[in-house]
Amino acid sequence: MDIKIQVTNPTRRSVTVTIPAATVAASEKEVLKGFTREAALPGFRPGKAPEAIVRQKYSKNIADEISQRLLAQGYDRIKEEKSFTVYTLADVQKDESVQGADVVIRYEVDVLPEFKTPDWQSIKIAKEVVTVTDAEVAEHLQKLLQQRARFEKTEAAAAKGDYVRLSYTGTVDGQAVKEVDAEAGPLGSSESAWEEAGSESEVVAVPAIAKAIIGLKAGDTAKAEQAYGADATREALRGKTVQYALTVAEVRCKEIPAVDEAFCKSVGVKDEADLRDQLRKGITGTKEQAAETARREKALDALITGLDLPLPQSAVDSVANGLFNEYLQLRIRNGTLKPEQFEAQREEIITESRKAAETKVRAQVVLVRIAEENGIDLTREEFTQAILREAYRTNVQPEKLAKDRNQLQVLRRDAVLNKALDLVLDGKAPEAVEKA
Repeated sequence: MDIKIQVTNPTRRSVTVTIPAATVAASEKEVLKGFTREAALPGFRPGKAPEAIVRQKYSKNIADEISQRLLAQGYDRIKEEKSFTVYTLADVQKDESVQGADVVIRYEVDVLPEFKTPDWQSIKIAKEVVTVTDAEVAEHLQKLLQQRARFEKTEAAAAKGDYVRLSYTGTVDGQAVKEVDAEAGPLGSSESAWEEAGSESEVVAVPAIAKAIIGLKAGDTAKAEQAYGADATREALRGKTVQYALTVAEVRCKEIPAVDEAFCKSVGVKDEADLRDQLRKGITGTKEQAAETARREKALDALITGLDLPLPQSAVDSVANGLFNEYLQLRIRNGTLKPEQFEAQREEIITESRKAAETKVRAQVVLVRIAEENGIDLTREEFTQAILREAYRTNVQPEKLAKDRNQLQVLRRDAVLNKALDLVLDGKAPEAVEKA
């Protein structure tokens, strides 16, 4: 295979790979043989159909498979190059194939920049000792009981936390809200709505109504007044005060279950002591995981502190795009970003995402160098486990995931980086492994 390398910048190489016609022909023959072996065509036993018919039937699939093989062969050749270390594949273009001719493929690859490896062996991050108090166990037990609470119909007055079914209508400046804003929805009226008495949750449509229904019984009526600010979701209500007339139809009282034999059986424990023990173990596991995550983040910070180096831009762009979506969803969940505020905050989120992406890629680049210098790789079992974890996380069949070469490369790289970080934290030389 002929290879030509052009330096674009400190972290980018343009590489042209020419695959000889003989190699191309061998790949075509192997792919065709595989399709012939698996083909099930009418009138022929499995694996016995003539190659010409198989080629005609599966021409596009065969061509795609040959193309993928050649692209992979060219990329494997690039990764063998000693003058640089490939970080990621940024782009690839293959010339139109001509029967019996060489195949020319052009790759854009991001590479590791030149820099001095930090003294990672001097980094010492102690493990946090995790403790769980009886008060924490009691708090989690109460949360569990709240989750298992039942709401029973009652004639008593609604208390905070009870659920109330009611109807209501709103008026503003003497007019019905629905006349002022036909699309006001629950801010204008409802013929039958369930509200949690006294709820201060952000999902409550009209907070004044949730507050007003405390102390009301089925059949009671009441009034509530809600002032809307300048940032109200409905423009017609901004700066207005709406008067609501309420009628309660039904009250359901929250009943917290007792921790008795029936309850323990329903959650799969022997008794209350066993339940508390299981809760303690769960809390301990969660705190240990959080402590280990924080420890790894501290190690990464220590690795890159004061380290200034050029970064592979395609990697920064890819990570920044993913972080943008994460930060966007986080702001929406936290209530700090409403749909109408998106454009105003867009640039701020982009800047935040890119800054975080540069930090993350800088750490990844350093870990790749540490892995390379210390011969860190994955065993077959480790690689298989990485695939299974990703399949579980993304709800994708492992067999389908295993066919995605690009995804497998990312999984392998990330798993190797985690092993490199383990080395930094443990400070021990890695054991030799059989490469997966």
